[in-house]
Amino acid sequence: MAQQDVHHHHQQKNKHSRIDQETALYYKATHQQRSSSKCFVFVLAAFVFLCAVLLVFASIVRFRNPRVKLTSVTLTQIRLINPTSSLPSLFNATLLTHLTITNPNYGGFSYENGEVSVVYGGLRIGDIARVHSDTVKARKSKEMNVTMQVRSPNNVTLLSGNHSGTLNLTSYARFNGTVRLLKIIKKRNTIEMACVINLNFTSHQIKAIHC
Repeated sequence: MAQQDVHHHHQQKNKHSRIDQETALYYKATHQQRSSSKCFVFVLAAFVFLCAVLLVFASIVRFRNPRVKLTSVTLTQIRLINPTSSLPSLFNATLLTHLTITNPNYGGFSYENGEVSVVYGGLRIGDIARVHSDTVKARKSKEMNVTMQVRSPNNVTLLSGNHSGTLNLTSYARFNGTVRLLKIIKKRNTIEMACVINLNFTSHQIKAIHC
């Protein structure tokens, strides 16, 4: 009887030991599975973060072309010569142009002396207006006023036979400059503009601007 009790005791002990081992193995496997899941989540989060950083960096270092736009023109003075005679009519005028340079880059755009001129029929009329060197800050715009003296050449008839009372002039602007990113990356850039100015010399007003 005593031997049976001892044998039964050993069986119970072995049974409990086996259960403890199985439980330990189960918790160990569960812990490893959780660790693997946490590691996968960490790697995935690090990958997403790295991709986001690379996208932001690529957006910062990507060059974009600055733009120059003619926003308004004011006719401050006009003088017609022989406006009613049968002789070719000539004129002198002063135009006040308002330009805006927009820099979409994450670095400054430094331009050298810019040029603004007016052309009629492929021929430049008047003087070339010079714009002094300056810098447009990152993601900013810079506005400027440029005064232009426009006059018709003596050997060119601009107004004679013009019964519409309007004259279409083309305003050109050109700026050569450099875009600098992160103070170490730079790229030469030239921006240009061409806009048609519809001048009504009867009412002495700018009728329309088309860019």
